[in-house]
Amino acid sequence: MKKSLTLVLVVVSILIFSQTFKLEKVLGFSDISSLAFKDGYLLLGTGNGEIIVYKDGSYYRAFKVHDNRVNEVTFENGFIVSASDDKTVGVTNLETGEIKLLKGHMKGVSSVAVAGSKILSASFDGTVRVWSFPDGGEISSQKLGPSVVQIAAHENRYVVGLANGLALIRDLSNQSFSIPLKAHPEGIKKIVFSENGQLIATCGGNTVKVWNASNGNLVLQYDHVITVNDVAFLENDSLIFVADDYKAVVLNIQKNEVVKSIDAHNNFVLFVSSDDGSIATYGMDKTVKVWNANLELQYSLYGHQLSVNTVALSSDRKFIVSGSDDREILIWNTEKGIAEHRIKALSGVRKLLTVENNIISCLDSNQLKIYNLENGKLVKRIKVGTTSTMDIALQNDRMAVGFYDGSVALFRYPSFEEIWRKDTEHEMIQTIDMNNKFIAFGVSYSDPKDKIGYVEVLSADTGERVFLLEGHRGNVNAVKFAGDFLVSGGEDGKVILWNLDTGSKVKEIYLNEPVSSLFVDEKELFVGTWNGSIKIFAFPDLTLKTSLKASDQKIGHLIKVGNHLVVPCGDGKIRILVEK
Repeated sequence: MKKSLTLVLVVVSILIFSQTFKLEKVLGFSDISSLAFKDGYLLLGTGNGEIIVYKDGSYYRAFKVHDNRVNEVTFENGFIVSASDDKTVGVTNLETGEIKLLKGHMKGVSSVAVAGSKILSASFDGTVRVWSFPDGGEISSQKLGPSVVQIAAHENRYVVGLANGLALIRDLSNQSFSIPLKAHPEGIKKIVFSENGQLIATCGGNTVKVWNASNGNLVLQYDHVITVNDVAFLENDSLIFVADDYKAVVLNIQKNEVVKSIDAHNNFVLFVSSDDGSIATYGMDKTVKVWNANLELQYSLYGHQLSVNTVALSSDRKFIVSGSDDREILIWNTEKGIAEHRIKALSGVRKLLTVENNIISCLDSNQLKIYNLENGKLVKRIKVGTTSTMDIALQNDRMAVGFYDGSVALFRYPSFEEIWRKDTEHEMIQTIDMNNKFIAFGVSYSDPKDKIGYVEVLSADTGERVFLLEGHRGNVNAVKFAGDFLVSGGEDGKVILWNLDTGSKVKEIYLNEPVSSLFVDEKELFVGTWNGSIKIFAFPDLTLKTSLKASDQKIGHLIKVGNHLVVPCGDGKIRILVEK
């Protein structure tokens, strides 16, 4: 291949480029690893190091704090303190967004607690470190065992949980003070103090235990029928725990009896936290629920459970619509940052379009389904073929549809009267786009190894082939029209610019990672990859302007609205990035 046609991209830090984007909002959560509820703020730590904050039921802020899983998160005096597998403690100013990372642990930080002017962190390296709060200066470090899995604190008294199931009550003002607790030989999952500091609750295995904080005496032991995952105090005389039988259970400590038990989720309940009479729970159904003290549901927060493939925006910009492999379509209120409607599409959602008050969905089926944008109700279903639809494109009053069997059809919209249908003799249509004159599609293979990745351009009027473009190897994952050009991207990592007058290749760039999506906006080309990167090029000369990492998984069909990028990600989240 001629050097003049190939540009090898060197991955350079985003800081080098004049154009930069920062994370503004994260919609949804598919990998919650920790939860805290305090002062009206609901804090969700995630598996990839993000912390998502809700306030009074609405989205508030999101921060990319860590490079790995957030094991615990807490909130104190306007600061979020977090523990992560990346070996750091995070201290994040909720209002300014300033982040400090406290370094010193040699392994992942398992747990954190704030007591007055001190942060205590526990680590799998077996140490407990004490830091000043909130500036993060290190005060002391002590080796307590092979691995410390939990820590809780109240004023000078603190409790550490070791990997062998033993817990120790200790005192910051007297390092020789130590009371051992034979807590949970199966392993300790949570330690928490009561609000007045007089009691300590622990859970592990199928047991909840309550201890006297001053002398370590066992006050209560409650044996549940199945594994208990988390525990929190409601008041000084009652606590709540959640378990693998889908239940949230409230216990009266003095009477050692169940006050209330409910089926909180439709799958294992993983986390619980309480705040001023309210309770937040999170389960493996990927839903956060907020309850009152009587365990009456107040509201739910939910997102996608699997890869988000596509997003679309309402014409008034009040709603974002998203579709996923979890076979659901969510309608998000852009102001509140929460999903208001959940549509059971019953098939994986490949592509979404919004037209006036309708959502047009391309599903992994032989039907297109149209839903009302405001309430999510089904308006119409249209059978468009005999095999699954792979992609759709709409131009004025015509819609092009690509199918799993390699055929392409053109319909009038909104009547869906078929204009023509063509068997392309290719194995599968992976992606499709159209303008007033042409329809272009990219070919996919069940076994793409060493196969030519074809891009074909058809006449929109007749369906006849205009160009057969050869330039990719393997699947062609994205095609987009842009003025006098066509852009294609493939699993071979190539992005190719084609001249629509001649069908010739204008320029080719190589990303060294598979291309998953393309979006062209006036003078810029946005390229999403299967590795979660977004690369932004000047268009049409294709010089690199910005490279950023939005996720660690596939980027779906992204869109740009003003100076905002709306990015559907393979980890089940939608990230909104704003240009600085």
